[in-house]
Amino acid sequence: MKTIDISNIANENHNYAVHLATHQNVLTYKNGIFMLDKLPEQDPFQAVDFWRDISLASEILLKSCLLKHHIAFFKKRAHGEYGSKVTASSNIWLQATLKTLQIDYIAQINTGTISTAIKSAEESLFGHISFDTQKSKLISEMIYIIIRTRRNRNNHFFFSNQGSIEMSEVEMLFLPLLNMLEDLYNT
Repeated sequence: MKTIDISNIANENHNYAVHLATHQNVLTYKNGIFMLDKLPEQDPFQAVDFWRDISLASEILLKSCLLKHHIAFFKKRAHGEYGSKVTASSNIWLQATLKTLQIDYIAQINTGTISTAIKSAEESLFGHISFDTQKSKLISEMIYIIIRTRRNRNNHFFFSNQGSIEMSEVEMLFLPLLNMLEDLYNT
């Protein structure tokens, strides 16, 4: 049976979040900073894809911050005893967490929702590391705004009124959020 080593999962998810945030060329990422790139011509489906991807990038970047700072936000999924086994051979904290949760298979890892991730950050991360309190509050507020306005609406159904990219929303909400999460990741 194949065993997957997830020792570097925080970094892998960080890289995936950067990919999601930048692959449509609305944002770029250089030297640890997200910046506006350009607004390419987008049909309504591509615009909704952008909102879904940038929302998911925010969630995955938050979860990679939790992993990097050793906050176990995930749980054991029932009935997941199938597929590849899992280990974290070069990540002592993660290997101990897997053992404590009695997780032996990749399929048993339940990473939860963005709501559970931000609650874990508020309860176990913010205030326990050297990170600006105002930025912590802003991260929480911005994520709750995204949950209410973009996250679920664009992930589960197509609404034509969501079929355009509002650059002011990108500039005022997502760009600062991604950069604060990047700061948190690198703290």
